[in-house]
Amino acid sequence: MKLTYKSAFSHLRIATVVTLMSAAAALAFVAVNPSGPLLLGKSDNQAAINKLRQNRVELFRNKLAMPGPERDAGPTAAAEQAYANRAYPAAYVPLSATLNARKAFKNVQTRTNSNPASNIGTWSLIGPSTTNFPDVLTFSGAPYVDSGRVTALAIDPNCNNTTCRVWMAAAGGGVWRTDNALSTSGPTWTFISGSFATNAIGTLTFDAANSTLYAGTGEPNSSGDSEAGFGIYKSTDGGNTWTQLAANTSVPTGLGVDCDAVFGTPSGTFGVQSAPAYSGPAFNGRSISSIVVDPGNANILYVSSDRGVRGISSVTGGTASLAPGFPPYGMWKSTDGGANFTLLNYQDVCLNPALAGSAGIIQASFGSTRGVHETALDPNSSSLVYAGPYPQNNAIPLNTKGGVWRSTDSGATWTQIKTALNAGLNTDRASFAVTPITGGFTRMYVGDGNSSQSAANRARLYRTDDAVTATNASFTDLTAVQEGVGGIHNQTLNYCGDPAIGGAQCWYDNVVYSPPGKPDVVYLGGAYSYATYGGRNNGRAFIRSTNAGATFTDMTWDATTNPAPAGSCCDPTIYAPNGMHPDSHAIIEVTGKDSAIFGSDGGLMRSSGVFSDISSQCSGRGLGASATCLQLLSAVPSVLYNLNAGLSTLQFQSVSVNALDPLHSVQGGTQDNGTLLFTGSTTWNQEIYGDGGQSGFNVSNPALRFNSFTGNFHDVNFQNGDPTKWVIASGPIAAGEPGGAQFYAPIINDPLSAGTIFEGSLSVWRTQDWAGNQADLEARCPEFTTSGADPTCGDFVRIGPAGATQLTGSASPTPDYRGTSRAGGTVGAFARTTKDTGTLWVATTTGRVFISKNAAAAAGSVTFTRLDTLPSATADPARFVTGIVIDQTNANHAWISYSGYSSLTPSQPGHVFEVTYNPGAGDATWTNLDGGTGPMGDLPVTALARSVRGDLFAGTDFGVLRLPSGTSNWVVAGSGLPAVEVAGLTMANGSQVLYAATHGRSVWSLKVP
Repeated sequence: MKLTYKSAFSHLRIATVVTLMSAAAALAFVAVNPSGPLLLGKSDNQAAINKLRQNRVELFRNKLAMPGPERDAGPTAAAEQAYANRAYPAAYVPLSATLNARKAFKNVQTRTNSNPASNIGTWSLIGPSTTNFPDVLTFSGAPYVDSGRVTALAIDPNCNNTTCRVWMAAAGGGVWRTDNALSTSGPTWTFISGSFATNAIGTLTFDAANSTLYAGTGEPNSSGDSEAGFGIYKSTDGGNTWTQLAANTSVPTGLGVDCDAVFGTPSGTFGVQSAPAYSGPAFNGRSISSIVVDPGNANILYVSSDRGVRGISSVTGGTASLAPGFPPYGMWKSTDGGANFTLLNYQDVCLNPALAGSAGIIQASFGSTRGVHETALDPNSSSLVYAGPYPQNNAIPLNTKGGVWRSTDSGATWTQIKTALNAGLNTDRASFAVTPITGGFTRMYVGDGNSSQSAANRARLYRTDDAVTATNASFTDLTAVQEGVGGIHNQTLNYCGDPAIGGAQCWYDNVVYSPPGKPDVVYLGGAYSYATYGGRNNGRAFIRSTNAGATFTDMTWDATTNPAPAGSCCDPTIYAPNGMHPDSHAIIEVTGKDSAIFGSDGGLMRSSGVFSDISSQCSGRGLGASATCLQLLSAVPSVLYNLNAGLSTLQFQSVSVNALDPLHSVQGGTQDNGTLLFTGSTTWNQEIYGDGGQSGFNVSNPALRFNSFTGNFHDVNFQNGDPTKWVIASGPIAAGEPGGAQFYAPIINDPLSAGTIFEGSLSVWRTQDWAGNQADLEARCPEFTTSGADPTCGDFVRIGPAGATQLTGSASPTPDYRGTSRAGGTVGAFARTTKDTGTLWVATTTGRVFISKNAAAAAGSVTFTRLDTLPSATADPARFVTGIVIDQTNANHAWISYSGYSSLTPSQPGHVFEVTYNPGAGDATWTNLDGGTGPMGDLPVTALARSVRGDLFAGTDFGVLRLPSGTSNWVVAGSGLPAVEVAGLTMANGSQVLYAATHGRSVWSLKVP
């Protein structure tokens, strides 16, 4: 079944001490009025606050990463688009293709190591190791040091004020360790997972009794960029060295599932299908959510896994979780220390009956559509096991299960003890924590929510004081008590959702934690309360109770009372406290202290362990009598310490260089954390918030810059990237071709014509004066308060023949220059040359390739010639084009890179091609450069660059390869680059420096010959 590109892109502007989420898109601008007089004493930025609080229904739905016709309609743009890019023209990517790609990269590594002379140098991390967000761009109004998304934390229980060892895992940035986590000047971090096959990490477990650390790879947060992993690693020396668990399993052919009953199709349409048998590693291509070690026998491990994402492209995350050959997922047990695993309590589920090879039929524990997000042992008995699966929505009976389950016989049989809040939603997630209490009983806290904002679905907190015998009726609904007569409302209700965003994201960030030895203390982590932060709460990123969940206080901002900055985008108060990033994922409390370390989409913060009553601020917010405000602000952290300096874990999409100073002036777009500026050190500064895609400098005046958000939303800046001076530039594009762009649309500055920018949506769009008059744009179209789809903001125009500018379309009934093959998709790649002002190469996501020789002409006079349909163009693949590099001595000669796998287009193999256009003969040739004496192998290429002497450089999911000029022997480009997906390559040819933008390990540079 062919996946489609959905037109879900629209306006997205997300401000940030942190930006909200990796988003595919948001709906068109809708101002949401704050509830109550939130801005008393400060109204200068109310328009900006209102813009921030726009409706974001699609924003949250687009973090889902489950392709195919699922019962909740599956994901929207981000995940589907990236999967389609990687798989195109096939419907899915087999696991074998991913494994073969990894093997191909290893083969090139081996070949390179056998010839030391091929090593051209060592990569250098240029950062950021410290990322500074300015105060005017954060929610709290205080400056913030940022890092990438944190997925897990572990702490040595021997932590003390002098030596405190903590391990941190990042979504794409690997495992890091510090031995001074309690330093008030910031910890010192060391990267320790350089030997891993992937640095996408899902969970960490430290078995203190045996001094053993486990790291489960693959991020289990079910988002469009939650990359899957390659199993479990184990260290007995704190992370200095690692071994990978074999984790073999054998699961027989399934008993079958009635796919017609699942999807409501007529009997016999799909029939009863059985999941194929599986034999091999239990976790390859999956994501590991938790690892539990039996305290009485370290050889017994319980591991939970869920469906994962594989193959993040240079555009955004993508998933191949339904492809043939992937292992089952759910609840696993090993009795031999991880050498072998057995799948527990599983059955067939019908995720997509239309996929060939039974790819959409799989065995899953508890019949879950998504997998198991959490497991734990009872603190009083290791034979008692608890698990939190997502609901059963693709097996009979439909829309059941989920919630929390208990096994009293070490996993042999299971009983549901807590029902799901709504088992009809496969996003329903019941996170839980267990802790011993007096009398030999086990207390369990359960926080349950999903993706809905209906009253019945809003997240809530439950508790039982006897989990060993509990049934659903045994749980007290603590939220209902708070919302009842005499209760203090809006403490825990909807803690991972918000009416201002039109949805909830409990499937993405839902944390319940009770620290060891403190059964009355419980933390809840979830989404940000965008509608009410700075009002009745401080954001509720994390809240804390010390009376077993009866009442809570807000941990999100501390008690600092520095004045709020003038011109703030997003701070609604008169103060500027230190604050957390939205979107919570991990927490640990320091043994023997009330200090906690919090992990989010923007890195790590630590509370001091001392609390202050700042409820007097409620009156200044117009909420002097609000019981909710008085309660939540009655014990906030006196100080929140930022722990992010030294962590190089940001997920970059690309970098751009200042042509006048390419070694000390570089911009980069990041997922979730905005567009950043490098000025020569590993400390970078944020220029603008939001999801950052492409960026650029004016070729002759670097004070002029542009950035990208998602879709076809772009700003320009005329004042050296001043965070307060960005203006809407692409209003005509967003209004003219809404939804018609890649997740990060291609956009380039002209290397010759100083004011010219080209942008690709369905058509090629152009401005020749940096989007318009500076004074006019700064007066009418400021970023903080203007809709990105305002058609009067910016002067971009389509170029090409009138009525036929869309390079993705076709004319009917008489075809025009575009032809009819490979229609659809969007513009995917551009290249300009310094050779002349007329040549522009353009490619679409479906493999169309065009050249224009008069791209600087009047908009309607610009013409394009399609190259991939010319007589000799028989080798060009019908796959997603990721890069074009033009020969600077011959504008009709270029190199083009492709994503996808040759195995999916066997008649047109290859990933890097030399392309020559002969305008006189009206012909073009494609020469495959993958083979030769040292072949690349079937390895999707994510980015392409070329040096002055003619070496080609190719970015891949595992690093960077080089094809030395005049040879056919691919080698690894340089040494020292971690195993990481490289989303973008940028060559500063005048300085002979290559920059690599990585998806999780920041930006690296390599001096090339």
